[in-house]
Amino acid sequence: MVNSRKRGSIVPIEWREHEAPLRNGIALWDFSAARHGTPRPRPEEPSAEKEQRRAQLMQEFRSRYAEICHQVLGLAKPPADSIDRWLLEQLAQRGGGRDPLVPRPRIAESSRVLERELLAEVPMRCHSRVTGRLASEQLARYVKSARDWLQRLQEPSQLISEEVEALDAWLKEHGDEWKVGRKSSADCPFRRKLDELVAQEHMGLSVRFRVAAQDMAVEILKRVSDEAESMVVQLCEFKASDVYPVHLDMEGAAPKIIFREEEMKISAMHMQKLHQLYEVHQGPGDSEDWKAAFRRRLYCMLRRYVTFIGLDPAEEGSQGGNMHAAAPECVFAWLRDEMGVSAELFASPLNCFFAEYYSAFPDVDAFFGSQGSFFDLDDLPEGSYEVGPPYTEEVMELMARKLLKHLRSSAEKKQVLSFVVFVPDWGDECTALGLVSGEDFQPFRPELCKKQAYLLARGREHHYISGVQFFHDSGADASRRYYDVPHGTRIYVLQTPKAAERWPFGQAKAEALLAKLGPVEDHSHGPPFVGNESERQPVTCQPVAASRRVPRFLANECNNVGDKWAEKHAF
Repeated sequence: MVNSRKRGSIVPIEWREHEAPLRNGIALWDFSAARHGTPRPRPEEPSAEKEQRRAQLMQEFRSRYAEICHQVLGLAKPPADSIDRWLLEQLAQRGGGRDPLVPRPRIAESSRVLERELLAEVPMRCHSRVTGRLASEQLARYVKSARDWLQRLQEPSQLISEEVEALDAWLKEHGDEWKVGRKSSADCPFRRKLDELVAQEHMGLSVRFRVAAQDMAVEILKRVSDEAESMVVQLCEFKASDVYPVHLDMEGAAPKIIFREEEMKISAMHMQKLHQLYEVHQGPGDSEDWKAAFRRRLYCMLRRYVTFIGLDPAEEGSQGGNMHAAAPECVFAWLRDEMGVSAELFASPLNCFFAEYYSAFPDVDAFFGSQGSFFDLDDLPEGSYEVGPPYTEEVMELMARKLLKHLRSSAEKKQVLSFVVFVPDWGDECTALGLVSGEDFQPFRPELCKKQAYLLARGREHHYISGVQFFHDSGADASRRYYDVPHGTRIYVLQTPKAAERWPFGQAKAEALLAKLGPVEDHSHGPPFVGNESERQPVTCQPVAASRRVPRFLANECNNVGDKWAEKHAF
């Protein structure tokens, strides 16, 4: 995501060796906060050789998946982020499987998340927010793709063929109407026509195509599951010799972690962070054994996340995406000072602010402070937590149900438990958001949010930290580290009665929190507001809309690629 603000206006990062870097006087991380986690079992020592083999097999799997999508559905490339959603859904299940990265290789056959992603491409994935000329052009592409699909389907119905021709005729008749200058979705005939195509209740044309292509998608699920199962079997049978050492080259601007023929570069600032984090949990040391263990564990952790992201840091142009994206440090510092937050429920060694956090891969993260996976927890220690889940509907729904369970259990025990949750504003049609905004969570909202469930940071008016800024060419470059979030972000504050007494959340705190989410350069202008400067209004929570469950085929529509910056935000 390219930052929309001018490079010269970005407040720089001040970085002195052996100290946490500062920006605008605020540390980029704080490992001094009191920790309240319970002792976790020490994981098995990771194998650098096996981790490298896992990366190779996963790369082959992604390539094979692309081939299968092309062979069966004729797709030039697989649906964006579909494999990442497949991985995230597995990691959000309770309990581990045979492989820590792919614990449930056949999950696609039971959950149908991958099927939904595949069918969204049939006959074409329609962006959900375009209007005017862009919507008209999208309809033209839709007609062309639909005709291609009529040739591909074994038995296309006469009704589908007639509807494609009717759409083409409508487009020719109304093709110039975008020049009238309509801007709103409600006033744009092309937008309405696109919405009709995916309307589940009226069996829109896209829905008819997807029903006709469902058997083809199911074939892909079976073949992908077989490929994944084979990959896991190979990893389980792999015998690592572990005779090859991991080297660390600190010469030059970017440290290199070297294992056999592979070199991974990481920013010097993040190398310092990871070294400090490791010392917090393992204690300092200068023996050769201590250094060798650190290098091996560092490589295994970093290699796991690069494999998970699906990027090769050594390959030019492959460092896109916003994996691991997180709220900026000014927000975490405020949460620490004002809401008692000292731990994160979804983080990693690469993006954590606190020394204590929960993550997706405790087998490699535990050496750097991970307390395990949030989804494996039966009891959550008392305290206050920041919650920034991966932006996928399936994970967010599982998170919401788990949060409710912990809140109810802690309330019964009269314990202190508080959550500040950051999620995208996809509307209550998204099941997870409808749930958190609904009646079940009503007893756990502060008075400010009793009738209005959440705060809203408006799109393009708040910023986050890019997830891949740990790569060597970003590091301490503030213009690469921060970006403006295109969509709105909802903030839910959820507390047991005892936590509400300890950390009350009222109007002043709501305004302050929203102000902290704004770009650092804009903090002097005060909190966000609605209206003209002369009509400044206090920040309020947004009203709750009626919750509607998104139809299975249409659930992806609220996951528009342009708006889901952190769908893969790591646990």
